[in-house]
Amino acid sequence: MPTPHHEPEELLVDTHVHSNYSDGLAGIVRIERHCQNRGLGVAITDHNEIRGAVKLCEAGRVPTMPAIEVGTEEGLDLLVYFPRPEEIEEFFIRAIEPHLRSRFMVRSWVQADACLQAAREMGGYVSLAHPFALGRKSLDYQHGRRGRPFVDRIMESVHAIELHNGGVLRAANRKAQQYAESAGKRLTVGSDSHRLATIGSSGTYLHAGDKPTSESLFLSLAAGENLRFKAKGSATAATLPLLGIIALKHTHHFVRSKKRKR
Repeated sequence: MPTPHHEPEELLVDTHVHSNYSDGLAGIVRIERHCQNRGLGVAITDHNEIRGAVKLCEAGRVPTMPAIEVGTEEGLDLLVYFPRPEEIEEFFIRAIEPHLRSRFMVRSWVQADACLQAAREMGGYVSLAHPFALGRKSLDYQHGRRGRPFVDRIMESVHAIELHNGGVLRAANRKAQQYAESAGKRLTVGSDSHRLATIGSSGTYLHAGDKPTSESLFLSLAAGENLRFKAKGSATAATLPLLGIIALKHTHHFVRSKKRKR
């Protein structure tokens, strides 16, 4: 009698979420409760910050893997994932913390090439966030500012690109989807959520087994095989009030950094 074939169990993981450790509005406990109630996995990818990601991972109450969104000197944003908290802590201490700017939450002095090299050497998995967002974050801007060789080098070094990002305009997502068809890269999808309600609106379905661990989620993401995606929502005029709140958080970060210097 033939053995029944069981499809690997899939879990929707929002691979791009911000907490109040950077410019997100929700704290870790609220994010945990949101994900538990909806059966979601989540990766906290705070800007140049890992405390929320490590805290969530060590608590072990929701499926997660440690991650960070590194804002590079050039302006590109790199989503870096690791299988275990101790590995992202080592990456942060060695490759990111020495290059942090006190004034800017979302950018650092770390160069994209150096960040990519360190992440790859230390076993991380890197996805280029929102490749056609506005300004410096866009490959179009980088192509015009730094030239084709720089863009080609970045694309050769990243493991994946973000196919859909819930926080950018529809036109940027359409361009990312068109680009993905010829880029020959693996893909990730995330909401880029800064508020609780949109966590899980977009994400990547990972094969993680009955009891997903940070290691099993990471291995499924890094394998990039037969992954499905949930891609819903893009930034609209309704996003403007949220942007104002985020701007206030960035101002508060700047004020606190000035006080620390005194």
